[in-house]
Amino acid sequence: MKTWIVKRPLEKKLMLVNLLAFGLASAFAVILIVAYFWTTARADLLRNTEITAQVLAQNSAPAFLFEDRKAAREVISALSQDQNVLGADLFLPDHTLFASYRRDGISPALWEQGKVPASTSSALINSHFYASYLLVVAPVVAEGQPVGAVQIRVDLSSTYQHIFNLVIVVVIATLGAVLVAGYLLKRYLRRILDPINQLVGTMHDVSSNDDYTQRILATTDDEIGKLIDSFNFMLEQIQRRDAALGKELVERKRAEIQLDHIAHYDSVTGLPNRHFFNRHTTGLAQLRGNLDASYALLFIDLDNFKYVNDTFGHSVGDLLLIAVAERLQKTLRTRDLVVRLGGDEFSVLLDNPKSLDDAIRLANKLLLIMAAPFSCDDHEFNVGVSIGVAMMPDHVSKFEDLLSCADAAMYAAKAYGKNNVKVWQPEMSKRTAQRFTIESGLRHAIENGELEVYYQPILYLASNRIAGMEALLRWKHPLLGFVSPAEFIPIAEESQLIVSIGDWVLRQACSQAKIWEQRFGELFIAVNVSARQFRDSGFADNVERIVRETGCPPHILELELTETMLMSQTSETMAILEDLSGRGFQLSLDDFGTGYSSLAYLKRFPINKLKIDRSFVSDLPHDKDDAAIAQVIVSLSHHMDMRVVAEGIETVEQAEFLRELGCTYAQGFLFSQPLPAARFALFAEANLAQTEETQGRWHN
Repeated sequence: MKTWIVKRPLEKKLMLVNLLAFGLASAFAVILIVAYFWTTARADLLRNTEITAQVLAQNSAPAFLFEDRKAAREVISALSQDQNVLGADLFLPDHTLFASYRRDGISPALWEQGKVPASTSSALINSHFYASYLLVVAPVVAEGQPVGAVQIRVDLSSTYQHIFNLVIVVVIATLGAVLVAGYLLKRYLRRILDPINQLVGTMHDVSSNDDYTQRILATTDDEIGKLIDSFNFMLEQIQRRDAALGKELVERKRAEIQLDHIAHYDSVTGLPNRHFFNRHTTGLAQLRGNLDASYALLFIDLDNFKYVNDTFGHSVGDLLLIAVAERLQKTLRTRDLVVRLGGDEFSVLLDNPKSLDDAIRLANKLLLIMAAPFSCDDHEFNVGVSIGVAMMPDHVSKFEDLLSCADAAMYAAKAYGKNNVKVWQPEMSKRTAQRFTIESGLRHAIENGELEVYYQPILYLASNRIAGMEALLRWKHPLLGFVSPAEFIPIAEESQLIVSIGDWVLRQACSQAKIWEQRFGELFIAVNVSARQFRDSGFADNVERIVRETGCPPHILELELTETMLMSQTSETMAILEDLSGRGFQLSLDDFGTGYSSLAYLKRFPINKLKIDRSFVSDLPHDKDDAAIAQVIVSLSHHMDMRVVAEGIETVEQAEFLRELGCTYAQGFLFSQPLPAARFALFAEANLAQTEETQGRWHN
């Protein structure tokens, strides 16, 4: 029953509860009404019967005194007029029947059941609530003495009939009231429940269709109306949040796609990056277990990209990378994977080449294609590439090893002279491991005290008197011993360690120059500057701070720059040079004649000194071309009010030839190799003493 009620609709539940409450109240009212009428009717009948009994007792008193039974019967026979009286008896004091009256149809046996002693002087009601008669006894008194008793029995059937009729009327009226109440209740419940049903239906639609645009019209201001208003407000808030969440999800999805693209594709060229390559090769490795497939990897590195990036800036460098990527994609098959590994390094993964020869032919084809000039931002560049080739499974069995082997082959191609192709050999990986050892060791070389600055004397060529020195870096590795600058300087530049190392060298050189100035007088000191240092926005401030902190006079510090660093002739380059010159520093152009020499920028830039590269000195005086070039450089420097240094002098003939040309300074093994600070001090002391002695003899 409880489950059945729970499953009923709310309207039926409310109807059932209200009708049940109304029915119980009506039933209770009927019972009270019936009980009231029943009690009242019995009381009225009893009171009337008692009055009748008293009247009968008074009227029959003379008959008792004179023992006149006839008169007694006449008195008692008057009760026949009352239809409710069943009968009556007059008794003597000894309980002897004196006279009696019976309504027609009353059997003697029924009468005897209700008979009471005649001496009873009180009125009695039948003890049974539902008895069919009412018995009343009253005493007969004459001259103050009881002479008998009257007993009257009254029929209750008519009273019962009246009560029954009353119950029927009340029940009918109650049922009618219940029906009317049910009709009115159903009618008004619908008015009350319609908004609730509409609310329930809307909630179902919202939850089923996720449609938060629906609203309910509130028609009342009661609690249900407030509930509807709250529900509409909740839907509005959910709709706003749902819209915001939807927008956020779209933005998040877009961001995830962008992040995935950023994580796996190069932002400059749009090519897949190293992460994509690793994921792709991992998938290939899983498939390769059931396939007899081969792969070739071409590791490509741009030969002169560092020069372009440092000289013309990163924006031009990015344009060059984009152009290289486009050439690679146009040359290769669509199924071959082109990846930018980072910096100026690219790789090409060839899918199932027929043989190693096919990979080599493609590498040589790329070599020719990349040799064509690149035009970027009104500049034309010839960069060239070095390509390392490795094959799987010919050389290795894993993609990780394939990449490292191709990398090692690429470094072998660079070491061989750049712009060529090399196929991996086992000894190449050993050299790559050594390069890694050099790079990792170089990161801690300063703090471990492994670096040392050597100083190569620079002399006046006319007098052989020391004029200054060039600071040259040397590194003694704890395991590899002395590492050639030609080997570790390029690695330092590629790993960007050259900036911190260059600052350290500059500080050491300035500190030492200050000490020697106090001991030997002014000797200029030349320090090489890398392109990365030169392009740093705070380079001039950094040099000035080091000079100030070490106490080195600015005018004895020469900063040696290369032609490639100045080649762009940009306003930025000019601003940096003028800033350095304005602070009192001397500027020297190193390796003059080997790069893109231009008289136009020599005239524009505040250069104080030119250095003739050793390649033009080594064959002097026998090589006519070198002799002509040296003569032109010396003559040019004189006309432009510049001093000139010839480096790499190893023979007396070279020194004499350059002296006759009017070259200002000389540097080379003929005079001295680079020396540690202590030995340089001895050299300078001996040189100054010797030249002073020679000059003294000449004056004498």
